[in-house]
Amino acid sequence: MFTGYGNCYRLDALELAAEHVQNTSHWTFKTIEHFRAILANPEFPCLFGRKAVGAKTCHIVFARAEHMADDMARGLTDYVRTIEPIPRKQRIGTPLLVFIETAPGGSLDEQQALAWKVLQGVHARDPQPWPQDVPGDPHDNQWSFCFAGMPLFINMNFPAHRLMKSRNLGDSMVFVINPRESFEEVASAQTESGQRIRARIRERVSHYNDGVVPDSLGYFGEDDNFEWKQYQLQEQGSLNPSRCPFHAHKAPDTLIEN
Repeated sequence: MFTGYGNCYRLDALELAAEHVQNTSHWTFKTIEHFRAILANPEFPCLFGRKAVGAKTCHIVFARAEHMADDMARGLTDYVRTIEPIPRKQRIGTPLLVFIETAPGGSLDEQQALAWKVLQGVHARDPQPWPQDVPGDPHDNQWSFCFAGMPLFINMNFPAHRLMKSRNLGDSMVFVINPRESFEEVASAQTESGQRIRARIRERVSHYNDGVVPDSLGYFGEDDNFEWKQYQLQEQGSLNPSRCPFHAHKAPDTLIEN
């Protein structure tokens, strides 16, 4: 019986944990094996992700189908506490991956709607107030999802993705979470090196997805860039909200209705 739901493991520690290695037929073990096989593909576009998995420095949380928000919020709390002391330039090698137990056969829009519901539930369990210097409105180009006082970037990955293969990490829904500022340290749109890194990764995304590149990929802070549109990418069958499904309980100076 797997008892580690909601725990935040570093990958190297997870692979030594008895509850992991003694449950090789459990969905959690199979999920990690499948995920590692996907990231082992040299054509997988995210170079930072491949490096973190190879070095076993990424962090892992498993969430039960019936306790998705509870398990994710507990693991995310531990994750933020763990990486806060780490220098920003080093945090890019320590992403958090939340694997959510997922029923087979769901459509892409159903999976995406559920992911936004989970994120809303995680926000409701946030142990700290929304940071005063981060807008609470996702339609502000300076917005990021925040938890435990830390701005984060989240990409949502779904088993039902077909065209966006780079956002399909196996049979489970997966949230890949990085501190927002980590990207600005290593791949800032304001520096030539940052622009080169982003251009290289986006070329790899196009190649991996057989030429499909999402329109919503942009650069943080640009007038026409909204981060929430990069959390969930579009393809045929996607959820297609006109406004962000997420609502902060309290913006810095404004109460936002749920």
